[in-house]
Amino acid sequence: MTSEARSDESLSPADLAAEPPIVMPEPVRFVGTFDELDIVDGVRKGLKDLGYTGPTPVQREVFLPLRAGFDCLVQAKTGSGKTTAFALPVLCGIDAAKRHPQAIVLCPTRELALQVSAETARLGHPAGIRVATIYGGASMRAQIDALQSGVHVVVGTPGRVKDLHRQGYLRFEGIKFCILDEADEMLSRGFWDEVTSILEQLPDALKGVPRQTALFSATLPDQIERAAQKYLRSPKRINLSTDSLNVATIRHVLHLEDEKWSKPRNFLYILELHKPTSAIVFCNRKDETEMICSYVRRFGYRAEALNGDMPQSARERTLARVKAGELDLMIATDVAARGIDISDLNHVFNYDLPEHDEVYVHRVGRTGRIGKRGTAASLVRGKYLSHLSTLRKQYKVPFEEVTLPDEKELLWMQAERLAVQILEDASGVEMEQYRPVAEALLGRGDVKEIVAFLLRTHYAQGVRATPPADGDRPSSSASAPRGRERSFDGPPRERERERERERAPERRPRPERDPAAPPREAAPRPVDADGAAGETTFDEVPLLSPATNLYVTLGRADGIADLMALTKALSSMSGVDNSHFTGAGEVRDHSAHLEVDNEVADKIIAAVHGKARPGQMPVEAAPAGDAAVEVKEVRTIVCERAKSQPGDRRRRPAGGDRDRDRGGRGGRGRGPRR
Repeated sequence: MTSEARSDESLSPADLAAEPPIVMPEPVRFVGTFDELDIVDGVRKGLKDLGYTGPTPVQREVFLPLRAGFDCLVQAKTGSGKTTAFALPVLCGIDAAKRHPQAIVLCPTRELALQVSAETARLGHPAGIRVATIYGGASMRAQIDALQSGVHVVVGTPGRVKDLHRQGYLRFEGIKFCILDEADEMLSRGFWDEVTSILEQLPDALKGVPRQTALFSATLPDQIERAAQKYLRSPKRINLSTDSLNVATIRHVLHLEDEKWSKPRNFLYILELHKPTSAIVFCNRKDETEMICSYVRRFGYRAEALNGDMPQSARERTLARVKAGELDLMIATDVAARGIDISDLNHVFNYDLPEHDEVYVHRVGRTGRIGKRGTAASLVRGKYLSHLSTLRKQYKVPFEEVTLPDEKELLWMQAERLAVQILEDASGVEMEQYRPVAEALLGRGDVKEIVAFLLRTHYAQGVRATPPADGDRPSSSASAPRGRERSFDGPPRERERERERERAPERRPRPERDPAAPPREAAPRPVDADGAAGETTFDEVPLLSPATNLYVTLGRADGIADLMALTKALSSMSGVDNSHFTGAGEVRDHSAHLEVDNEVADKIIAAVHGKARPGQMPVEAAPAGDAAVEVKEVRTIVCERAKSQPGDRRRRPAGGDRDRDRGGRGGRGRGPRR
């Protein structure tokens, strides 16, 4: 069956799991040799040092018009050698004897700027050409020093370039080349003002020679066309990626959203089906990256978000973890992921199809490279269904529509994955003393609740408080990295004190105290649940949690049968998506506890607290002027943060919750009597 025939049919999970035949893509083509191009000797040596033997099509097509002084509008796909394509003619036009900026390259992200700068510097180094990288989120002083030391090429992000120019550290009067890399991202996603401001301040000509401007991009939307008409002089159009899509090594899988599950749960089940080990998840909004990251972490996925709101240090840490193979998923926006090259990426996921159809080609092109197979899986719903026909007709995407298995099978897949992870974490950990207890627990009727709590605790370890440095405080099992063996034999307090004595440095003799000095006040000692002072250990430090425990006076007496029903009720009342409810909690007769993400807790409380309980008629609804109508007290809902939050290790007095449930606060809300 051909891919075209399969594109409109629904495939079973077995079809998806079947290994497709290995189809090797066409290797990268080289057109002639670099000897045929007018490249200066120093730059030619840089090519040789890098091991480049011949130009790719985009490098050959771009070199001649740029070297001849023309402006260029270039469309070429990722991985085609765009950086070298514009670096070669620019470097050949640099006068190394003049130590001032002669070329400027603008990039939408810091990561792409660093990548372009490194490639350009390696090519130009033998010719004595110096390159500086300037971008936000890093030391401005170091970048100023680099500029003042004398550089020929400046590679940077628009915001920092504009700032340093405004402060007088970056001068434009000697610029004769301007390159916009990934121009569609810069001109259509929030960089328009900065980029156009820079272009308008660059000199139109230098000693009678017009400035050259080139726009490079994987896609050319209408906004780029308008920018080209305004800022480029009769540009040469070089189009090398129209409607090009690698279908030989990429499977394009389509999953239609199932309305009986929330969208995040739909996506979680897609992950369970595909079992990714190295993947990028693309979201259209920054807030979605954080929400999805938080959600999938609860189910054992090693995930990090990447978006433009993150500080540079956090972005660099995330990328380092991805490249080191420490993450299963990097959840990113298109802008944040531009210029990031990750090898061995086996999956690309679209939480939503992109707003612009051509961006799909750019996203999925990150997998299935260098002859390896890859999968591009998309969750599609609502307004994005209309994009499918464009992608099929214009870009010839052979979508394979795959229906997810029933929930029972998906939960079994999830359980198998978590079991493997936990067994790996448990490898080498002494557990013999717990085996008899575990066997006894299996006979209890509430063993499911116990296992659910232990799973939640296990996967919350990634958000625990940072443990103190060695020697500051005793360590605890709570703060130990997963998989590290710990001993629980012997009196715990004495064991902690012994370890503290072993780590503590040798004590110095105390200096003699002046008898006339006023007495020092003793620091207050912590008080335990029984009111007695005790020692503070790291075990008593609350854990940082991404969730808030809410107390709400709704229960079974109000028709709330279980947590699912309570989640739906609160989601409807507050407008908060039910993906923000973690699923932890308990419903009683007149009240309930449940966990929600920290960022939505205040919104839920504001929307629910003080509202009339189900079945209560507000006073305003009573017929006006009817003296025979008895106006009863309206009981309102109490919704507030519970006294015990996730990570709170203090014990509450026995019966505290029972007192609530008997009507202390659960029977009647604290709303005003009317």
